[in-house]
Amino acid sequence: MKRGKTTQLRAVIGIGNYKGGVGKTTTTLNLATALHKQGYRVMLIDMDRQANLSSCTDWNPDLEVQHYPTIYNVLCEDAPIPVYKSASGLYYCPSTSIMNKVDQQLPTMRNPAMKMTRALQKAPDDHTGEGLTEWLTDFDYILIDSPVGPQVLVDNILIAVNAVLIPINLEGFAMSGLQNYLAYIQEIRETENKDLINLGFLVTRRKAYIKGQQEAEEQLKKRYGKMVLPISISEREAVSRSQREFVSVYDIARADVPREEFTLLANEIIKRTKNLI
Repeated sequence: MKRGKTTQLRAVIGIGNYKGGVGKTTTTLNLATALHKQGYRVMLIDMDRQANLSSCTDWNPDLEVQHYPTIYNVLCEDAPIPVYKSASGLYYCPSTSIMNKVDQQLPTMRNPAMKMTRALQKAPDDHTGEGLTEWLTDFDYILIDSPVGPQVLVDNILIAVNAVLIPINLEGFAMSGLQNYLAYIQEIRETENKDLINLGFLVTRRKAYIKGQQEAEEQLKKRYGKMVLPISISEREAVSRSQREFVSVYDIARADVPREEFTLLANEIIKRTKNLI
């Protein structure tokens, strides 16, 4: 896929929503793990100031003191994207405790919304020792964990990626911001990234026993049809436990159901991105 001034890339997917608490980081980590288990080479980029995704890798924040680069250096210093590798086999670029500086500095820079796009035009900054040189040939999937804000970071992601996956839960407040996010995706598509595709809505934290959620899901499917993924992620103790322990559900005992759900999600994403990889 070619997009204006950018280089050709494989499936670069932003996992995003304007609302917090919808399972963006959980989805990013477990989707990446499921794809990796099927033999794909997956790169994670943590753009969230909470750095929860980074905590699920081998990243040690003390490395920043030793001048190991993070997403901060990419966004505020025009550095190439650093690539580290976790013991689980996932590649990653960590977030940082100083993301608040990004919020302050980035809007004052020239073309602040293009930082990620420009970074993906450069060769990876390889910290793995594997000789990584090209995003196109070294990785099948690049997954970006999106923050709730600020807008300049959301812009960076939506302009840089070629697809977006939208996790949602079926609670009223989480549903209320969906239209605004979709409208903004359309605006980015019309002005900055004409090839941006919406992979669909992933229902997360699903509670089948709650009538209100069942009704909300039916309304969502009635309105958006096949854009609602046929897989949902149910609310399970195993998922909560994996979040507390900063690991994927594939590393948790008695997590057969969520593992199966994320494996099915990976299969669906593979199908929906077949033209990208």
